[in-house]
Amino acid sequence: MRQILARLRGRKPARPPTKNTFEGVSQNVLVLLVATWLVVVDNLSFWRGFAGAQDSFSPRFWGSAFALALVLVLVIASVLRVLSVGRLIRPVLIVALVASASTAHFVDGWGVLIDKAMIRNLLETDWKEGQDLMTVPLFLDNFFRGILPAMAVALIPLRTLSPVHWAKAVVAFWSIAAVLFGSSFVAFNSIYAPTFRAHRELRLQLVPSNAINGAIGLLPKQAIRTPELQKVGQDATQSRVVGRKSLLTVLVVGETARAANFSLGGYGKPTNASLLHENVTYLNNVISCGTDTATSLPCMFSNLGIGEFSVEKARTRENILDVLSRAGVAVSWIDNNSGCKGVCERIKTITPRDLKLPGCNEEVCFDETLVTSLEQNLPPPATDALVVLHLQGSHGPAYFKRYPQPGPFQPTCDTSRIQDCSSTALLNTYDNTIEYTSRVLDSTIHALKRLEDKRDVVMVYVSDHGESLGEKGLFLHGMPMLLAPQEQYRVPMILWLSHGAEQRLGVNRSCMSAIENDPWTHDNLFHTLLGLKTVTTMEYKQSLDIFALARAKGGC
Repeated sequence: MRQILARLRGRKPARPPTKNTFEGVSQNVLVLLVATWLVVVDNLSFWRGFAGAQDSFSPRFWGSAFALALVLVLVIASVLRVLSVGRLIRPVLIVALVASASTAHFVDGWGVLIDKAMIRNLLETDWKEGQDLMTVPLFLDNFFRGILPAMAVALIPLRTLSPVHWAKAVVAFWSIAAVLFGSSFVAFNSIYAPTFRAHRELRLQLVPSNAINGAIGLLPKQAIRTPELQKVGQDATQSRVVGRKSLLTVLVVGETARAANFSLGGYGKPTNASLLHENVTYLNNVISCGTDTATSLPCMFSNLGIGEFSVEKARTRENILDVLSRAGVAVSWIDNNSGCKGVCERIKTITPRDLKLPGCNEEVCFDETLVTSLEQNLPPPATDALVVLHLQGSHGPAYFKRYPQPGPFQPTCDTSRIQDCSSTALLNTYDNTIEYTSRVLDSTIHALKRLEDKRDVVMVYVSDHGESLGEKGLFLHGMPMLLAPQEQYRVPMILWLSHGAEQRLGVNRSCMSAIENDPWTHDNLFHTLLGLKTVTTMEYKQSLDIFALARAKGGC
């Protein structure tokens, strides 16, 4: 009425005071933006792999890539929308951004594939190992790809959303995602099917689903642990010959040593020069159980075999150390690594750091301290014994910390950020770790030779898995066996026997040389140790005993 009167009097009507109409960003829009960021920014390796799998970049390829990106955005957004109920939206999106940035850093920067085994390795990594991965590029990558967008999510004003509208949004997101998935599958199946069938690594590069699937596959099995330990080889008994010396076996378990860099197997640089004057047998064709310590270490001590092995099964079963101990063999474990992954739980275990030996500092004990530990903790001379020495070996990425400086091969890569080093420097540094391991093995042999008047002695060395050093853009280890390059699963194995042990086992240099190029796996270790200790049990398979197979060769 007042405005009408004002017009009649020729005045302009007064405008009502305006209100600020911006009430915040829609939650659904924010979820879509975060999902788009994850798909585009955190999946560089995935998109490179998808593009590299194509024969040409035709318009049809670009259409398939765009459709796939839309599907991934909608699927991720749908999951985030389900999880982000009410006030949970900010915490859920922030965690997704920061965790995905960390995952993307290792996938993009190291060529790592994320699966259940890699998540297990992460959970079992100690602080000392983790420090080597805490690099400046990691923090910068996390800052720009994770923390900055997370700060935006934390600060941006959001509109409130009622439970009804939240439920409608969830249904809408999933419905649109399903329609897009079906449409793109029909339109581009001729591209998707061969690509994902031939390149299974793509699903292990896709952030964040790779980490989520790995955690889902692992964590329930971690929680559901059978409390009762399954006995193995309960019938095990040891046959001892009266008047014969006791047999001491030293099993040296290597870490991250790959066969490709052992000069005993034909590598060009003299990485095993320390062992040339020893009467060693080098097995040139050995395959590991897996490509990570958490899998390979329990597997090589188990009788399940590579085909039947799983970490979950191994946790509920005894291993070869238990069987030998039950049969009367004195078994001990000396550890210079990050633990035995449950293998030595029921066995006497010591570490060089506990003994406060020379060669240890605040950060590391060099592997040579294991030899001193062995000499200080020998079992009684009359007792058959097995001592396991668990090396630090060639554990990466800080290879330069694994040997006393400077190392014979120069120049070196003295950083954990090995991707930034030249191929020559990186190989030199890794080769220095192998050369140092050879010197430790030589020192072990010399220590055993000093015991020959009272014992027969045997040394067995085998690595748990190998390592990638930039080949095909891959670094470190841990890829699934079906996808892993041979650098990650072909491992060295070295045997040394005293003269008395050769006579005892009925082998000589001739028949040992005859088995050097035969195919072997970690499965042989369980049965070889039983054969060495003359332990009788239904679990023993002569067909997997290395020394039994050597005796069957001509010349023995």
